[in-house]
Amino acid sequence: MPRLSLRPADDSGFHRSFSLILASRRALALVLPILLLTLLYSHSFRTEPTAWSNNNSESPVELQQPNDTINDDANYEHQAAFRTITVQGYDNNAMPGGEGRGDLQCDVLTHTNEVQVEDSFHLQENLLEIASSLDGHPLVDYPTAMIKGEKMSIQEIVSSSWDRLATACSFLPDRSVHLCISRIIFHPLRPKDHCRINFLHARIFSQDWEPLDGYRLTWKEHEVTFPKIFDTNTEFKLGGELFGPEDARIIIEDVPDAEPVIVFNMKSSQSDWKRAMWIFRPFSGHSTILTIRGTLERPKKEKNWTPLFIRDPDQTPSDKRPPSKYLYFVWKFEPLTVLKCHLLTGMCDVVFEQQVDDNFISYHEISSSTLRGGTEFVPIPRSLSSSWWSRYHDPHVQAFISFPRTHVEGAGGCRQPSYRPEIAVLVTNTTDFYLTYISDPLDFGPDTVMNAEQLSDSCGKGRIMIANSIARWDLQESKSGSRERTDVMTLTLSVDDSTVQVMRVAGIYQFLQSLPSLDFYFSRSPKVYGSKKTFPQIATSATRGEFAELVRTTDPFERASAVGLDLRACAEEAAEVYTEENAAPHDKEGSNDLDLLEKKGGRHKRRHIRRIDVPTRRY
Repeated sequence: MPRLSLRPADDSGFHRSFSLILASRRALALVLPILLLTLLYSHSFRTEPTAWSNNNSESPVELQQPNDTINDDANYEHQAAFRTITVQGYDNNAMPGGEGRGDLQCDVLTHTNEVQVEDSFHLQENLLEIASSLDGHPLVDYPTAMIKGEKMSIQEIVSSSWDRLATACSFLPDRSVHLCISRIIFHPLRPKDHCRINFLHARIFSQDWEPLDGYRLTWKEHEVTFPKIFDTNTEFKLGGELFGPEDARIIIEDVPDAEPVIVFNMKSSQSDWKRAMWIFRPFSGHSTILTIRGTLERPKKEKNWTPLFIRDPDQTPSDKRPPSKYLYFVWKFEPLTVLKCHLLTGMCDVVFEQQVDDNFISYHEISSSTLRGGTEFVPIPRSLSSSWWSRYHDPHVQAFISFPRTHVEGAGGCRQPSYRPEIAVLVTNTTDFYLTYISDPLDFGPDTVMNAEQLSDSCGKGRIMIANSIARWDLQESKSGSRERTDVMTLTLSVDDSTVQVMRVAGIYQFLQSLPSLDFYFSRSPKVYGSKKTFPQIATSATRGEFAELVRTTDPFERASAVGLDLRACAEEAAEVYTEENAAPHDKEGSNDLDLLEKKGGRHKRRHIRRIDVPTRRY
């Protein structure tokens, strides 16, 4: 059983160190306290930063590579458990509104299709073992009131002081396992959002999500044993709070024996104790703070950067390409801004910032909703067969899918923000970027991620649903004699910042192929679409009539980029409507009555908008 030392914090500045040995679970007494040592010493709280390393000296368990019940040729026979849901969203038609054409209405952009979802399942964690492994950390001590008088058991102390949040996973195809990272927070007698310190915990799961504790992974000259608390060069000050890595995301490049990249935000002396973005390599242990070149001052808080790997347009097959030296980020969705960051130095450059001609801008009512980062962006294959890739496809053009989230403030009388994931598709020719699709908010239906009670009130226990990672996209062309391809995407999600759930979605690739804006992307035509004059090649019916001159004289990217603004505005409005419609009765006094749209027949219709001191925002 794990050994946990409970060190009370004395308000007078004196610390006493105790040890409590956990007895067997089958024993009548859950805890047998033994006083090992009492140390009385006086000290002053230090203000200088301190670093701590957790080197676990326990011998790792030998474990061979797993032979899982689901292999790479899995046909998902359990797919009968999938059920169909309708996904409505907004597809880019590259025909903006604006001067002389009127505002572009969301109805014009609406696209509806279906995917299949399976009930999620929970990943559990042993916080007692994690707390025991971190007991030597200088910031890990417990308020005296928690342990004096034996009023609380060890389990109660741990459950009220430790939590796990925001687990993100990535499938390692060379090893057929999932690498999952979690934020572990220590918050004795404090709310979660005022924790004392965060830790980055990693665990390995098999292909069918069995925990593989003791798993030993060898990568080049490095060997790592899981589960593990990563050493992220965390600095801290005694008496402070909110130290260590937060909101970690993980991404892996589609090249042989790739080392994943973990992205998180953390404050340290390197950023003058502002919350900055970092990258961490879990096998080599290399960590780097990210810095945007040319910025005069680092903002007070950096977060919600969405990572993606962009393939160099050299047409080299992925099984022969070396790992990239750069990682890209969608830094902002408004305006769409993209960074290119060096993985070794951490220096970042703004390589794209959306600029739209005023003549192409439509007016949308101000929304209390904003689109923010969620999962990583993963590449969308143009074909499931590589035999004709180089012959028929422009290597510059690449598309990516992600599940960002909307942050909705004040709608439905909610006193706290509500969150829901969306599907978003990004397209680039490696120079220019635009959003080509964003869905309405997704809740995946009752009892898939949330139960009916949670879904009935977007202000209550169901107000937060966030997708943290696209853990895997199992996408294979149909085998000989099989009628259907394999197309199953696995997501990790969290609800109310308290659960870690895994959910499978089937039919995403088919859904993407149904988007008119991606016809040119999936086409087998040998045309080259990456050049400035032909990117993107979105079909439009406006080649005749009043808009013919616009199509003939305007750069297609400029038109698509402008409509990308409308996609985001429509999705944000839809998220606000969702919150309004799914909120239980609340005191709405003082709200701005931001119920902008009402749903009829699966379509959004504008209605009269009543405002109280809310200005109109122009996108």
